[in-house]
Amino acid sequence: MLKTALTPRWLLGLLAVLALASGFVMLSAWQLNSSTLGMVSADPAKDKVQPFEQVLAPYQVLTQANVDSMVEVTGSYLPASSYLVEGKLKDGQEGYWVLALFIPEGSQQVKTSLGQGPRGIAVARGWTAEAQIPQEPEGQITLAGRLVANDPPLTSQDLSEENRGKERVLASANSSYLTNVWNAALYNGILTLDSEALGPTPLTEQGSLSPSASLLDGGGQLQPVGAEQVTDDSVDWLNIFYALEWLVFAGFALFLWFRLLKDSAQRQQDPALYFEYEGQYWTDPVTGRPYYFDPADQTYYFFDDINPEESKQ
Repeated sequence: MLKTALTPRWLLGLLAVLALASGFVMLSAWQLNSSTLGMVSADPAKDKVQPFEQVLAPYQVLTQANVDSMVEVTGSYLPASSYLVEGKLKDGQEGYWVLALFIPEGSQQVKTSLGQGPRGIAVARGWTAEAQIPQEPEGQITLAGRLVANDPPLTSQDLSEENRGKERVLASANSSYLTNVWNAALYNGILTLDSEALGPTPLTEQGSLSPSASLLDGGGQLQPVGAEQVTDDSVDWLNIFYALEWLVFAGFALFLWFRLLKDSAQRQQDPALYFEYEGQYWTDPVTGRPYYFDPADQTYYFFDDINPEESKQ
């Protein structure tokens, strides 16, 4: 069989099969790589507190590069702007976010169809288990927390009977919807707070938020949201199945070449298995090819010089 495999015909066939199998292997590698494209790992750089302006600019959408970043901003709350956002979990307990409109210091004036005013930030001041809205702190305040993506727009179910009909309970925190609620232009995303300070934000030597940071809540009603970076270590098993499938195709291409080679070698060694011939035949000592004598033509023929199907007619 090795002698047959080293002939030009089978060597060229092997090169073609190897090229085809290599293509299948590359497709398998592509599918395997695609199976992990959805994975998201925590970025330590996002835990360092940065100025808000370095992370998000007006009219800019939240991307994978800036979402979940820790930021700080100085400014003041718009009085009586707070709403509750229902269905928010903390440590397994369902409660509310207290959402308020925050105007950054030196915020530009924006003219929209709703009127003219400074561009603001939708801030989740904290989490509370009770459906009560605390008063916003007054004066200039420095906020620090994690910038998170918008919730899907939903309709509130007014879970609290005491707030039913007062239109102060929302089903989701979404800056696009809140633009209409507050009649104000907003930066994209929601700033979830871990710190409210009358002075500088308390930071560690590494630039991350200090554990001593707290909220300005005299009643002790609010707890920091404590948002974490969104991570995803799951893989797409459908892509992995496709990757294995391409490897099977590559193996089948090599197996098919080997099987055809084996059949060709066996045909040369024992032509009686492939040709209906009852007479005597011999093997050429030079080429190893079997041949026979045709009485009708009074000449000798090699078996592999004719089509096996023709020999059965």
